[in-house]
Amino acid sequence: MARVGFGLALLAVGLSGCDDKGGSIVVTDTEGRRFAMSCEGSACRYERKSGAPVSKAKTLVEVQTSGRVVGICDVSALGEAEPGDCRALVCKADRECPPMHGLEAGHCVNDLCTSPDKELATADAVLLCLAGTGLGLNAPKQVERYAMAMNCGRPCVVPAPCRQP
Repeated sequence: MARVGFGLALLAVGLSGCDDKGGSIVVTDTEGRRFAMSCEGSACRYERKSGAPVSKAKTLVEVQTSGRVVGICDVSALGEAEPGDCRALVCKADRECPPMHGLEAGHCVNDLCTSPDKELATADAVLLCLAGTGLGLNAPKQVERYAMAMNCGRPCVVPAPCRQP
């Protein structure tokens, strides 16, 4: 009987990140917005589950993997993400991150989804500096943090007031 209880506990832990629709994993950004992630191999689709897009024109979702920190961005049907449209994905376990490089799960490092094989870039500093500031790039704190991030240097060092990688 104890083995059955232990097996059910493991099953519950394994499924805790899954959505009730088809086994999608729910991922979250630094603003608390939630997205269902459905993957086949390392190709994933994302669907907004909670939280508003940055604007009514940008209702589609895509993942940003240009630097070390993985972000999720609001995009329009015709355009790419602009500064302020993306926020970092947060995590507690690798399975809560998009899989990359043909792996079954992503990489969760310091509660952030990352691509550890990449160098820290200005795009990473932007994601980390805008973390927790809300959506967009118009509030005074966002403008200040964005300016700091854009001047992270080479190699990029995330400014002290920002979330650290």
